[in-house]
Amino acid sequence: MTELARKTLSREGRSADRQSREEEETDFGGILLERWVERPDGQMEQLLVPLTPEDYLNPRFGDKWLQGRPHSEVTPDLADRLRRWFKPRREVLVLNDVRHKLGPGLPNPSPDVSVIVGARNPALDLRTYDVVKQGVAPALIIEVISPIDARIRRVDEEDKVRHYQRAGVREYLLVRIPRPFPGPFEIFGYRLDAARTYQPLVPDEAGRLLCEALGLWFSLSPERDRLVIEDAATGELLRSSQQEEEERKRAEDEIVRLRAELERLRKA
Repeated sequence: MTELARKTLSREGRSADRQSREEEETDFGGILLERWVERPDGQMEQLLVPLTPEDYLNPRFGDKWLQGRPHSEVTPDLADRLRRWFKPRREVLVLNDVRHKLGPGLPNPSPDVSVIVGARNPALDLRTYDVVKQGVAPALIIEVISPIDARIRRVDEEDKVRHYQRAGVREYLLVRIPRPFPGPFEIFGYRLDAARTYQPLVPDEAGRLLCEALGLWFSLSPERDRLVIEDAATGELLRSSQQEEEERKRAEDEIVRLRAELERLRKA
């Protein structure tokens, strides 16, 4: 374990007892990997096996890991909000579960969410993001840490800290989903310093973490059950497609109510 990882674990209050409990945690064998393989007779067969750290860091095309409902809801929501926010900026690419070639000697993981500014070829049919060919590393990577597999958590919390640092990912944000769910979320992260070494992100007095690369604040809701993202310059909240639809529906319902009230007054 690196010195940076040791400091992080200490800062987050992860005791030896907690680590011991993590080793004992199981949930149907941990996270399951769903993979299609070709049999000797040429037929395709779907395998369902425990996800290993090696497969997690170097997935094959078509791999899918099953991490449960909380993870499957949180990750697309974050990607949706960021994608909608940066849609007017063509130089910004928001990827969700896309394989990344980080560079020579590094693995090829599939981050939950990554935001890239200034990619050479942000094609719509992009299957792999190659940091070397694209000429720029992600400005931000977000990993939503699964609560059901201690081995995979350690990859996010320790191994990827080293890998993303070496790849030049400017900021790395981690979101811990509680177990049991629902419960309080946790967020923490890192930023490259002038020596290209990760330093822990320090929250402000309101508990917010600043993503300098994108000009966004990341924090938790008052109930600590979801991530809040706001523009650092204006304070405007980043809303998801669902939130926008709910607000539109409320506005339409209010118009219907006001029209009915005006009709009532007219008749009166």
